[in-house]
Amino acid sequence: MKIVFATEYYPPFVPGGSPWSIQLLADALVGRGHQVSVVTPNYGAAPREEQGGVTVVRFPFWRRLDPGPAMAPTRSLVSPRFHWRLARAVRAEARRIGSEVIHAQDKHALVGAFFAGRSLGRPVFLTLRDTGLICPIATCLLSHDLVPADCSALKLQRECAGFYLDHYIGGGRVRRARVRAGIALLYADARMKRLILNRLDGLVSVSRGLLEIYLKAGRGRPETSHVVYTLPPEGREPDPAAVQVLRRRHGLEGRTAVLYVGKLSPGKGGPVFLSAADEVSRTHPETTFLVAGPDRPDARSRGTDVRWLGRLAHEEMRDLYGAVDLVVLPSVGPEALSRVPLEAAAAGRPTVGARAGGIPEEIVDGETGLLVERGSVSALTRGIAQLLDDEALRERMGRNAARFVAKQFDPDAIVQATLALYGSART
Repeated sequence: MKIVFATEYYPPFVPGGSPWSIQLLADALVGRGHQVSVVTPNYGAAPREEQGGVTVVRFPFWRRLDPGPAMAPTRSLVSPRFHWRLARAVRAEARRIGSEVIHAQDKHALVGAFFAGRSLGRPVFLTLRDTGLICPIATCLLSHDLVPADCSALKLQRECAGFYLDHYIGGGRVRRARVRAGIALLYADARMKRLILNRLDGLVSVSRGLLEIYLKAGRGRPETSHVVYTLPPEGREPDPAAVQVLRRRHGLEGRTAVLYVGKLSPGKGGPVFLSAADEVSRTHPETTFLVAGPDRPDARSRGTDVRWLGRLAHEEMRDLYGAVDLVVLPSVGPEALSRVPLEAAAAGRPTVGARAGGIPEEIVDGETGLLVERGSVSALTRGIAQLLDDEALRERMGRNAARFVAKQFDPDAIVQATLALYGSART
């Protein structure tokens, strides 16, 4: 089969986990004899290149980024100019290879991919990876399981924007006013994309939890909506020598280590994690808490040993997972399908995760890790302490996690499910 992926980011430009997931799927399809072209903006790389058999086509873009986690301004990705250029590039590449299907892999690629597909008479799919096509901030989902029925642009500005500005933005009046205007623009963009969302040939969600939020909010049609999990990271064990180097570098000999990965934002559960770390340290002073992400923690009280590692390269994370004893994922907002438990499992480490979004689909409570109430410092504290107190339990859960991920997120099954969806749209 000949397939065109459309996405706003693709390696080496990787502001989050999605570009790696998209690359894994493209590589898996090519490895099984299919032809895949990826159409993406050119932030400063070759206009066209081959990456392991995948053709990457980068159309002209007016922003430049350094390879790695940098992001383009979101307003650039919702402009008519962006949609037109993406549509033109997708259409040209689909014609060139005789593509049988067009798959928008991220929300901002939806409009261009849809119009390119319709102009060529090709089926169009979209993968949902976050709640951005419902609301650009979705702060309601920090306290609700589903989007409230009275969600509106007015409610967004009156009730939600203030919380978002206070907890994520700060700054003065001018900056806050600009952000409010940006939120209004993105909300209008999401409403516009809803019209397209309900006309797609297939809507793919990376978890049941995320798909439920969309369908209950009236986004998407149940009969054309499906769950196909993200491909897991390659099941390579951490390098023992590199693990020992990391443990020495961070002074972890004779100590237990807990790893948090990502932003320390309210939605990711950063404040919950830091408070739980303080509580755990009272009874487990030999524990070190590592933070791998862009946000430096505030100075901790009560002698809590929290160490900020900053952003780490994708390759470095594999050995870091092997250097710790357990991983935490205390998200308060609904994670679509976090890569953290999958990467931890690949290293044989259990995860203490919150019951939020797709996390319960990645962790079998009591078998591969622990699930705790989201937003609860006491619940997270108990979960961490339980695993710190029982080394045999940690090791058993780590082994179980590796087996569970290999079975539940089997690459062959995920590729076959993807191809089956493509095939159903062509019949």
